[in-house]
Amino acid sequence: MSIIRKDGTIVADSFVRIADDAAIPADTPVLLSAGRFLAGAAEAGAPMGVVWPNNRRVAELAPHFHRLALVVLNFPSFRDGRAYSQARQLREEYAFRGELRATGEVLRDQFLFMLRAGFDSLEVRKDADISHFAEAVRRYSVFYQPAADGRVTAAAVRRAHADNKFTLVDRVPSLDRALEKATPEDILREAIRTVPKGRLALVSSFGIESAALLKIAADVDRSLAVIFLDTGWLFGETLAYRDALVAHLGLTDVRTIRARDDDLKAADPEDDLWSRDPDACCHLRKVAPLTDALSGFDAWITGRKRYQGGERSQLPIVEFDGAHVKFNPFARISPKEIAAYFRAAQLPRHPLAAAGFASIGCMPCSSRARTGEGMRDGRWRGQGRSECGIHLPAQPAA
Repeated sequence: MSIIRKDGTIVADSFVRIADDAAIPADTPVLLSAGRFLAGAAEAGAPMGVVWPNNRRVAELAPHFHRLALVVLNFPSFRDGRAYSQARQLREEYAFRGELRATGEVLRDQFLFMLRAGFDSLEVRKDADISHFAEAVRRYSVFYQPAADGRVTAAAVRRAHADNKFTLVDRVPSLDRALEKATPEDILREAIRTVPKGRLALVSSFGIESAALLKIAADVDRSLAVIFLDTGWLFGETLAYRDALVAHLGLTDVRTIRARDDDLKAADPEDDLWSRDPDACCHLRKVAPLTDALSGFDAWITGRKRYQGGERSQLPIVEFDGAHVKFNPFARISPKEIAAYFRAAQLPRHPLAAAGFASIGCMPCSSRARTGEGMRDGRWRGQGRSECGIHLPAQPAA
């Protein structure tokens, strides 16, 4: 079955429909009927979806969101639009963050309205020309009314650009409010529109989850500057992954930066600073080189998420750190949504993900995740820290 996503890409359905009397496979994303799902079919280890009738209240699903990756809503006829209301309720009233998919008797001209109601994808009928649906997505780029999809409205864009006397920093509060419910794709597009050309960069560690944001960047503007910090202590697998991912995505401006040789010789002649003073090591090999690299930019894009916890749990969409404006397109995204990006685009995984690493930095300060730990608990284990310093507020010059 062909599925078209809200960005216009066409993908194969990764979910397997399971009959009510059939066994549920352990490692396959499954799609169940409402009755089978509510009966307690929680034994599946893979992502789970449900086909929800349009004559049942979506409130019944709310207690089960933690085990739902997909909800399919049906349009049995052109005149039956109850699924629109269900989608808006799931998104706006119950804050469902999984995938919403439409199915049934859907016309091309309805698809955009479905996206505005909160749908992520459409199961296209076998007799329909799927390219027509893709064109319907690309046809519109300006939206005048707010809706459940969180797209930036024309009014919000005008407010952000209204008065040229305001600097980019002045616009941070209004941008943050306008983009709070926007998709990562729209946040990145707005960053590119708002920041003067050549003054915006994306900083990536090419770590466990980095490919998702880099994929979006490649789709929006593959010439966007991408900055990668090579500390000299990175895993060989990370360097190989960087090269493979750059080639896979077609990124054209990836800049690998390092600490100055003179600074390394002066501050860490024996290459053991990490064991004596981790904070000083991070400053030498990460904070200082990145500060230099960003001196030619007004703003940068990060891959931080609120679900990573710690200082990141209250992460804004747009912020000012005292030196640069920072856009955080993935701030409010969920782990399931990250996984969905990987599946939809068939993105390669970091080689160390299979070895049990949930977060990867430098070799001396990265360890495998333990059962029940948060994804960043393996970083700087036992050192009482959760950040290297590049995301702390900039210090004023002495």
